[in-house]
Amino acid sequence: MPLTDTILDEAYFIFEEFGPNRTFNRRDRLRGVFRDLSEAELDTLMEKMSQVSKTVWKLAEQGGEMKLGKEKVKELLTREHPFLRGKGLDRAAMMVNYFAWHEGYDK
Repeated sequence: MPLTDTILDEAYFIFEEFGPNRTFNRRDRLRGVFRDLSEAELDTLMEKMSQVSKTVWKLAEQGGEMKLGKEKVKELLTREHPFLRGKGLDRAAMMVNYFAWHEGYDK
């Protein structure tokens, strides 16, 4: 099963989900949704999601929306990870702002 942009976008939404499912292993959560992926494809998926998380932290350290603006945050996320378009992009932007607020980078 090829890793399409749609799969990658949805995968980030699942990778960083909030609530009780967050306590479950990320790889297991992704495997549960994308059952047709091979182990090698899951490895690639996990690596791509980790790269998005690094970008999220980098933007959080820059102050998130409070300092960069909402559109700039989304622009930078999609520049680094063009597959982020829907709910994955929304989750990534939310995580940028959450970490910026939580760590005080938004001040």
